[in-house]
Amino acid sequence: MAPAPFTQWPALEELADRDIMVPLNEGEIALQWRLRMLQSATSSIDLQTFIWKDDKVGTALVTEALAAADRGVQVRIILDDSFLAHADAMLHALSEHPNIRHRIYNPMAVRYGGAAMRELENLSDFERINHRMHNKLLLVDGRVAIVGGRNQADEYFGLKDHHNFRDMEVLLQGPFLAELSSVFDLYWNDPWTIPIEDLAEGDADLDLAAERRVLAEHTLRVASPEPATEDQWRELFAGGFEGKLRLIVDAPPERGPDQDQPVQLAESLLSRIDRAEADLLLVSAYFIPTEPLTDALRRATERGLRVRVLTNSLGSNNHVTAHAAYAHHRPELLRAGVEVYELRADASDRARYIFSAAEDSALGLHAKFALFDDCCLFVGSSNLDPRSLRINTEVGALVDSPDLNRQMREFFALDLLPQNAWRVQLAKDGSVFWEGEEGTVLEAPPASFFMRAESWFFGLLPIESQM
Repeated sequence: MAPAPFTQWPALEELADRDIMVPLNEGEIALQWRLRMLQSATSSIDLQTFIWKDDKVGTALVTEALAAADRGVQVRIILDDSFLAHADAMLHALSEHPNIRHRIYNPMAVRYGGAAMRELENLSDFERINHRMHNKLLLVDGRVAIVGGRNQADEYFGLKDHHNFRDMEVLLQGPFLAELSSVFDLYWNDPWTIPIEDLAEGDADLDLAAERRVLAEHTLRVASPEPATEDQWRELFAGGFEGKLRLIVDAPPERGPDQDQPVQLAESLLSRIDRAEADLLLVSAYFIPTEPLTDALRRATERGLRVRVLTNSLGSNNHVTAHAAYAHHRPELLRAGVEVYELRADASDRARYIFSAAEDSALGLHAKFALFDDCCLFVGSSNLDPRSLRINTEVGALVDSPDLNRQMREFFALDLLPQNAWRVQLAKDGSVFWEGEEGTVLEAPPASFFMRAESWFFGLLPIESQM
């Protein structure tokens, strides 16, 4: 879809020839500008996501998207099918609007029942449905976009009562948006991205009018910000960072999700790691290094690079199975000279990423990020694990911007402090221990005996390739 004319975005006209990025480091700010983007839409909203929950954030985003459609904005939404049990009727109802269309990536054929029933009924098609779309992308009017790791749900913005995520995205404008629009269209038009109308029937008791009534009851669950003025858009990007961006994206399947391996993004990342000259910081919620990634990190330390990894501790990880697979790799990484840090669930500075009403909740890491030397960075949807690097599709950008690199180093320096992360160390006998604000800990902190036992059990299973 063509970008909106600058008469609708006059604040950006003088910036049109420059790619300018604004980091969305805190959940509250990220949600505010996401809603403002939808409020500012005049012609098109393109949203591609892995998870969109029916919670505070989810209903606020649906409400704004529906309001935009009522203004005449064309709304196109691509959803992965992993978490859409019971959602078909709602998607049908919203798609009754002439300006809203939903398409589902690599859908399950049998669609009735809850999540467990759907998984069982589609088990004979496991090889196909095991391949998921993990991309996250939001474009408005072809003028502003968000790229990064956040799904559309409370915990990614700091609104969950018990557990929230430290995440990262960038909001950007400039010529690079043409490439992002092409990526969206690539997936929108892929044969494995199916209109909801072709997958399931609607519910006679839930039409668009009924869905409007449901949304009206929830509009106050998240207070929408005041729409951004022309001056606020201008001020936002005046404080941003210029840079050169290179798109890295996995191609959607042609023959089938179980036949075309999405490795394009992984290969680009490995190539960029091999070109780093002095310093490398990798941030990944689920860090389970494949053999090629382990070899690349070993080559980096052998070249004299300082290599640091920030990932989840057992206590902060929302997937114990992923932690169990990662734990096998810690000794090898430490022997190779990689510095390993694990985020604390009780991080002292976690309130920075969480709304005040939930500031006592546990913190987990969900960011997917990398810093190369003092010039460059990666931001996108990809974890550093077999599922992101070999199985699921992902999207991101390699950015050359020394100023943004410097800002990101300041952000993540806070996460690496002893009060916020455990430093994993290797003992002489080959065992690992953790150093934190309290001193040395010999067992995986801060986790219960049950969690450690669960991690140990899953570590015995041959499931790492699926993590």
